[in-house]
Amino acid sequence: AGVVGRMLLEVLLFRSLFRNTKTELHEGPKLTYRWEKWLWLGGLAFHWSLLIILLRHLRFFTEPVPAFVNILSGLDGIFRFGFQAFFVTDVLVVLALTYLFLRRVLVPQFRYISLGADYFPLFLIGGIAATGILMKYWLRVDVKSVKELAMGLVTFQPVLPPDGIGVLFYIHLFLVSVLLAYFPFSKLAHMGGIFLSPTRNMANDSRFKRHVNPWNYPVKVHTYEEYEDEFRDKMIAVGLPVEKR
Repeated sequence: AGVVGRMLLEVLLFRSLFRNTKTELHEGPKLTYRWEKWLWLGGLAFHWSLLIILLRHLRFFTEPVPAFVNILSGLDGIFRFGFQAFFVTDVLVVLALTYLFLRRVLVPQFRYISLGADYFPLFLIGGIAATGILMKYWLRVDVKSVKELAMGLVTFQPVLPPDGIGVLFYIHLFLVSVLLAYFPFSKLAHMGGIFLSPTRNMANDSRFKRHVNPWNYPVKVHTYEEYEDEFRDKMIAVGLPVEKR
């Protein structure tokens, strides 16, 4: 139950990111710790918005459309301007992407360690979001033709609409295809990797039980009990907790 609960909190609410702190060295010298709430909020908004947008797009690939997709679309588009539904997640995903990009550009520490592999996914997902929003609110496309093409693709019987759909849609489709091809070879694969992380999928009892990888080459280790026996007096002297006295 502990592992399942921790994994759910990590996947759904980003537990470790919520507990993340930022360390800064000031004049004095003085070391301060600050809660990184904006990174947690930005990451949460980005991932949940992206998930809801993906689920909304199921209406293009299913017939009949599942009830939960219609309910989700209704809740997401609760705000309306005239007859036009305005999706909250469209705004949130753009704001979150902008924050994550500016954080890497404006903060010197993050800019120093950032590589092309850090920026490319942001630009790629940003391009997908931008073309999708343009098609939704301004440069409209024939949704019926889009669904016909999407249903043909998932059934391996693609049929191009005789009147076409529009260049913007094919740009959107191309960027999505690039993302799908790039996904398993990029840092985006953390979506699946989190379930393989020993610090997430194993019981938090490393102080009581030593977890050994059966593939490890046999080496002589220095256990915590041996470490404590060696340094117990010094640990007690500085106020560190010990298992035995």
